[in-house]
Amino acid sequence: MNRLQKKEYLETLNDLSSKYSGLFVASFNAMTVKDMISFRTEIRANDGVTKISKNNIVKIFLESTEDKKAIAESLTQQKLLIFTNNPVGTAKVCNKFEKDSKKLSAEVAFFDKTLYLKDDIAKVATLPSLEEIRGKIVGLISAPASQLVRILLRPDQDIISILNNKKD
Repeated sequence: MNRLQKKEYLETLNDLSSKYSGLFVASFNAMTVKDMISFRTEIRANDGVTKISKNNIVKIFLESTEDKKAIAESLTQQKLLIFTNNPVGTAKVCNKFEKDSKKLSAEVAFFDKTLYLKDDIAKVATLPSLEEIRGKIVGLISAPASQLVRILLRPDQDIISILNNKKD
C-alpha cells in the first residue's frame, strides 16, 4: 500500500467513525471465508460495517482521536474493526461467534464515550436489544389502558348475561 492509498484508507476509516457511534476491535484467527461472510452478514444486519486492517494503519487512525487512543494499546496482531450503530446487537454477534467457532474474539469496544474491555463486552451482550426494550415499554404503557377498557365493558356484559338468563 503506497502513501496515497494509506491516506485514502485513513479517510475512509474517519468517515466510518463519523457515521457510526460505536467501534469494536476483534481478533480473528484461521477463520474460513464462509465464516467471515457469515459474520459480516450478521454485523450488517445489526447496522454495522467490518474492516480488516494492518495494525500500523489502525494505530494511526486510533491515535488521531483523543478518546480512542487507549484502544491502540490492544493491537498485537491483525484486527477486525467493526463500526456500528447497534453496540448491543454487535456485542451479541461477536459473543455468538466467539462461543461457536472460537476463531473470533471481540477484545475492546468504544461507544457512548466509554472504553469497554472483553469482560464488559460479554456483559453488554446479555442486555436486551433496543427493539425488545421498546416492546416492553409499549406493553407497560398499554397494559393499564387495556385493563381500564375491560373494566368499563364488564358491566354491559354482566347485564347482557343476566338478561339472557332471565330470557331462558
